[in-house]
Amino acid sequence: MLTEIPELESPLEYGGSGSSADRPATHHSILLVFTLLWGSNFVLAEVALRELAPISFSVSRFMVAGVVLVGIYYAQGFYLARKSNQPFRLFAHVEKQDWARLLAVSLLGATLAPWLGIEGLNLTSGGRASLWLALCPVLSAGIGYVLHTEAIRRLGMTGLVVAGLGTIGLTADGLGLGDTVFRGDVYLFLAICCIAMELHLMKPLVVKYGATSMVAMRTVIGGSVYLLIATPILMTENWTDLGAWTWVAILVGGAIGVGLGQWAKVRALNVLGPTRVVLYGNLVPPATLLIAWIALGSNPTWLEIIAGLFILVGAAIIQIGDPYRETVSQED
Repeated sequence: MLTEIPELESPLEYGGSGSSADRPATHHSILLVFTLLWGSNFVLAEVALRELAPISFSVSRFMVAGVVLVGIYYAQGFYLARKSNQPFRLFAHVEKQDWARLLAVSLLGATLAPWLGIEGLNLTSGGRASLWLALCPVLSAGIGYVLHTEAIRRLGMTGLVVAGLGTIGLTADGLGLGDTVFRGDVYLFLAICCIAMELHLMKPLVVKYGATSMVAMRTVIGGSVYLLIATPILMTENWTDLGAWTWVAILVGGAIGVGLGQWAKVRALNVLGPTRVVLYGNLVPPATLLIAWIALGSNPTWLEIIAGLFILVGAAIIQIGDPYRETVSQED
């Protein structure tokens, strides 16, 4: 879980600006479908964790998603290179001084984040995990403000405060639900910290080497480390006895929900812009809670609902109400 790829522009275009694939309505429809799929992913994970160890499920789905995502990026790069008669190389030649940053990005985003996320989900629920994930852009904005890489206006600061109140409420709710849930909340919070730090560390690499290459390299490097860590546990699993829904969670959830879903999101940025795309991201927690209620009979607590609303409203204020946060130079 929590293997979000940074929302970076994808260069892939099909046809001209007037083609049906580039119409806003097409992207709205696709994102609406994927919002339900992303919400379903959290619920499917709860089902799969009844049969698999958390890291076994997480790394197997991450591998499926990684293969799909890297495959898409390779196909788009090859297509564009052939179209422009230019040589193509998916993995950039990284200079020696940038390898430490790339390794840090890979370990944070493609090893620690999914590992901590799935361990947290195993101790809580899909609904709570989706609410913590919604806090990620808020945390990222706060880190940017502290590091002086983003200038947040008064409205954005209001969003930070509102989301902060929601975080306090969700934490208090976790304490009231017992030590197990609280530990799960801690794991989930650490996971989104990894994701937020990854985004900030990746920015200079993206500027220098390009988004596609960096996302692909980060996925391969971090995913390989994750697989190496999980191998001893993977070998103890009885894969032939897994139920159908567990395989759906691994294969369909990984390939479509995570891999193809992230590609669809970044491609929609080119047509809809980040503000409208963010709206669909904020719909994932409500969709998760609704699907969990229908499929599993899960009932969120009132404090969880209220805290979740504060987090979602705070995130919306930061990303939608204050979308043009200025980047501050290091000399400022």
